[in-house]
Parts: sequence; C-alpha cells; structure tokens
Amino acid sequence: MIDNARAEAPRLDGYYWQTQYPLHCMVFVLPMMLFFHLGGGYSLGSLKAVVDLSRILRFFGGTAAYLTPVAIIAVLLAQHLVRRDPWGIHPKVLLGMLIESMAFVIPLVAIGHLANKLAALAANTAAAAQTDGVFREILKGTGAGIYEEFLFRLLAISLAMLIFVDVFGLKKGWVAVGTVIVTAVLFAMYHVGGDFVFRTLAGVYLGGLFLLRGFGVAVGTHVMWNIYYALLLLAGNPHA
Repeated sequence: MIDNARAEAPRLDGYYWQTQYPLHCMVFVLPMMLFFHLGGGYSLGSLKAVVDLSRILRFFGGTAAYLTPVAIIAVLLAQHLVRRDPWGIHPKVLLGMLIESMAFVIPLVAIGHLANKLAALAANTAAAAQTDGVFREILKGTGAGIYEEFLFRLLAISLAMLIFVDVFGLKKGWVAVGTVIVTAVLFAMYHVGGDFVFRTLAGVYLGGLFLLRGFGVAVGTHVMWNIYYALLLLAGNPHA
C-alpha cells in the first residue's frame, strides 16, 4: 500500500514543480532586476511600484535605496528555507521558464488586440515614449513587471492565502479565485489611465499564472508584455 501510494503521488521534483521553486524564481528574475537597476532604474522616480515598495520598507525602518531588490531576494530566500526545497539550480528549468514566459504572453497580446485596447493604452504613454526613448520604456517595463508582480501577486496573494486558508481554514480553491479577482481589480486601479477592464483581465490572467506557474513565470510574462508594448510604441503602430 505504501509503495502504491508513493507511485501514485505527483512528483514534486519534476519540471512543473521546479519552475515554482523560490530559488529558481529568484535566479530567473535576478538578471531582469540587474538590467533594471544597473540600467538606471533608481532614477525612474515615476515607477510607482518601486516608490510604494520603498515607502513600505521605510515604514519598517528600511531607508537604503538598494533595499527594494534586496526585499524581493529576501522574501524568495525565506520561502525557499521554509519550503526546504533543494538548493540545486538547473539551467534547463530556467530556459523553460523563459520559453513559457514568451508563450504565455501570446494570450495576453490576443486579449489586448481582441478588445481593441492597445491603441488607447498606447495613446496614454506615447508622449512619454517620445521623451524618454524606447530603451527607457523597456527599462520601466522591466521594473514594473518585477515589482508589480511582487506587490500584487507574491505578497498580496500569498498573504491572503496564508490568512484565509492556513489561519481561518477556508477552502483553498475559493480563496484563490476570490484573491485573484480582488488583486486584479486593485492592479487595474493602481494604474492611472488606460483601460480598466483590460487591466483587470490582465490582472486575472497574471494572478492565475502566479498560482499555476509561480512567481518567475508571472514576472517573465509581465515583462514580455511590457517589452512588446514598448516595441509597439517604437513602431508607432499599436495595431501592428
């Protein structure tokens, strides 16, 4: 009976699970964080997610500018230690996460085109793109993808699941659905301008990705979307 139960139990060391290991997520996101911050991310005072995370850290006494990326690394390492996942890093897993991010952005692009909202979204930031340049738009998009996923998915959804499932004992499925919807609405409200419905749908999609595929793939997909959007601005044709 014991051998049969072990044989039927899902493998937690396969690719699907390894992509969700906090350590793999940290290593996957780290190059994007380095690109953002070394590329001048600290000078982008208009990037709301970084500013708000800095405010949260200051509330707890953290004032150093570099604490925002350190906070992400610290949370992922803490999760890794709590979960007691293996310490090994597998390059094939990281490559798979990159491929998944590129693939999972396709439905998000399709939603934007089908909803015919890309033109409206582009109109709100076209002036900024002309002023800052495409590199700055890609830089900001990378930072937004990292820090918005950290705030709205890794922190908000994980905290809600901890409180309502682990503490209050509510059903995980219902809590997951409700939390994804609530955080998606908050995600849409967080952005000034643009289409609220589209951003809510995008938030639901990214929240689902976070729960099913982990923080790394959610960040990668969000960043890929922002890069795609920046390239649309470069082309000057949001319907291309």
